[in-house]
Amino acid sequence: MIECFENRVQTNRDPFVIGIYFGNQKPNNLDFLQDFVNEVRLLERDGVLYQGTAISVALSAVVCDAPARAFIRSSKGHTGFFSCHKCQQKGVTYQGRMTFPESDAPARSPARLDSETFDELNDDQHFNGFSPFTLLSVGMVTQFPHDYMHVVCLGVVRKLLYFWMRKPLHTRIGTAVIKEVSAELLKYHSYLPTEFNRKPRALSDFERWKATELRSFLLYTGPACLKGRVPTSIYDNFILLSVAMTILLSVNLVENKADYAHSLLMAFVNHCSKLYGREYIGYNMHALLHLSEETKKYGVLDNISCFPFENFLGQLKKMIRKPNKPLEQVIRRLSERQLKSNVYLRMESNLTMEHVSGPVPPELSVVRQFRRMTVQTFIIQVSTSNSCVELSGGKIVVVENIIVDNTGEAYVVFRAFQKVCSLYQYPLPSSEVGIYHLSALTSQLHYTLAANIKRKYVLLPIKDGFAGLPMLHQ
Repeated sequence: MIECFENRVQTNRDPFVIGIYFGNQKPNNLDFLQDFVNEVRLLERDGVLYQGTAISVALSAVVCDAPARAFIRSSKGHTGFFSCHKCQQKGVTYQGRMTFPESDAPARSPARLDSETFDELNDDQHFNGFSPFTLLSVGMVTQFPHDYMHVVCLGVVRKLLYFWMRKPLHTRIGTAVIKEVSAELLKYHSYLPTEFNRKPRALSDFERWKATELRSFLLYTGPACLKGRVPTSIYDNFILLSVAMTILLSVNLVENKADYAHSLLMAFVNHCSKLYGREYIGYNMHALLHLSEETKKYGVLDNISCFPFENFLGQLKKMIRKPNKPLEQVIRRLSERQLKSNVYLRMESNLTMEHVSGPVPPELSVVRQFRRMTVQTFIIQVSTSNSCVELSGGKIVVVENIIVDNTGEAYVVFRAFQKVCSLYQYPLPSSEVGIYHLSALTSQLHYTLAANIKRKYVLLPIKDGFAGLPMLHQ
């Protein structure tokens, strides 16, 4: 998947098709990329003229998984000795597996790879041959970032679940614990917000979990349902990864805590080597050590994530209704979608689900009441799963009503948690990254301007209260 950003990064973007290919076998990278490279070279040289204004065009990032990256860069695959495109570490074969035990290998040069300025292009230890991308003004190291959907979610998190469920034997968590954790995950069905496309499944189904389910487990459900149920060594190791990713996915934290997240990831990899075995420190585990550096160029990892493209790819696949002429089918469906978007303008109110049942503070002159509103990029609703938010002062509250007064101002009526503390203390008090153990919800109602809502929270039931975790993805 190839993505162009405007200036530095572009968030909340909708993918669009620039080329679709079909064939009976995998092409070589020259055939596959030639049309794209020729067009980008033209755009880099001439730019785009829009309404009389010349707009320059540059490729900012090429986002893909490890096999695709090796294919288009014409470099060693992820099982090769010199497969890491970020550093010069040589892999070590251990117990039949390719491992990367070093944590401080020299970085590859960030200079643009071309035949005149980058000597490593002629180094067959990493490169297999010529890549058409060397003809573009693109850094073959810095502008090919790691994608956390593949590296972390589908790679490392799934591997952790494999350790707990399959082998090695000394880290298996036992049938009773599996059933208990699975029961908690299933209980969370009614608590996960609307923004979660998939609800949790039992641990026994982990091999069929999608990337979004693995992300939810890492950032939200895992820290809550594993606490007090799995051995401390396993939980603390998991939390190292969870906290690091929370930081690298949080707009509020990444700028000041990226280096700290890197130290957590280094500790996580070292702990994994001791806990599970050094033979499991493979490509994805090693790639964790390069993630924090990506955020210094691109911001939060969601800015360079494959998640929106994988979702769009799923939509494209659904457009193919029969095996004959798949390209024609997709193009027709895309044309129909474009026509509809041009004809029908989607008008959606910020406030919906009007009602008259309260509660209403007596001091407000209420004109209308609503159960649902859109704030920034998330949905607030008077329901079990969508009502927990953080206010601008840092208070975690539950929204009980949404009202509009006679001046047109929108307010939220809420109840606040009286007891707020950290959910865990290692590797830091979780309150420092906005994760709390919440209890004692007051019966007293308060209200504030809806504009004072800072962000949405995921509220999950745990022993003696709730786990409150900031919602990081959109």
